[in-house]
Amino acid sequence: MTDRSPPTESELVELVRSSDVRAPESLHRKINAMIASRASRSAPARGQRSATDARGYSLRPRLAAVGAIAAALIALAVAVSLSGGPSTLSVRDAAALTTRAATHTAPNESSSNHAELAVAVEGVSFPYWGRHFGWRSTGMRTDNVDGRSVTTTFYSSGHRRVGYAIVAGNAPSQGSGGVVSSHDGTEYRLLTYNGAPVVTWLREGHLCVVSGRGVDGATLLRLASWDERRPTNS
Repeated sequence: MTDRSPPTESELVELVRSSDVRAPESLHRKINAMIASRASRSAPARGQRSATDARGYSLRPRLAAVGAIAAALIALAVAVSLSGGPSTLSVRDAAALTTRAATHTAPNESSSNHAELAVAVEGVSFPYWGRHFGWRSTGMRTDNVDGRSVTTTFYSSGHRRVGYAIVAGNAPSQGSGGVVSSHDGTEYRLLTYNGAPVVTWLREGHLCVVSGRGVDGATLLRLASWDERRPTNS
């Protein structure tokens, strides 16, 4: 059997930094600072001998690093358990973006598909509602929430306004509660946040959220479910 040396401190630190468990970036920065601080405090002073194992390897820095790693992993596990999943972005976070102001000009209708706008998130396009429902595109915005990019387009019909958000990457948890309605094999969840109706569903593995004030839930469901049916070009 090959006699292997104990893992180095850098190898232990890499364990945390390469972990699949995701938490807010602020927590990761704190963990990295904590590891560096503990490693610095554990280093023996000049001329001072540290404890060694039978093979002569210094134990104190490695034991301190192991303690730091354990504390870091516990902190990550707690953060994930509190967030309810691998991403801290929630439906409520995405819904809040749909009521904010646009920061970019409105995207145009796609020249290749009249059911879509000329903007998409990782291949998932936004619908063009002007022709069928009279909802015209009025603007868009892009935000970053806990490391997740969220693109939102806005539509208006008279005095009514809705926002349609698509979250980049694998969909975070949709949570529970609300009323679930199924259309063409897709489940749409109708919720209420801050007095406004919200419809959330999955499209090609991406979380989508539609919300607006002055618009009833039935209208939001009709708009959201039409997008999934993708009518042919006319």
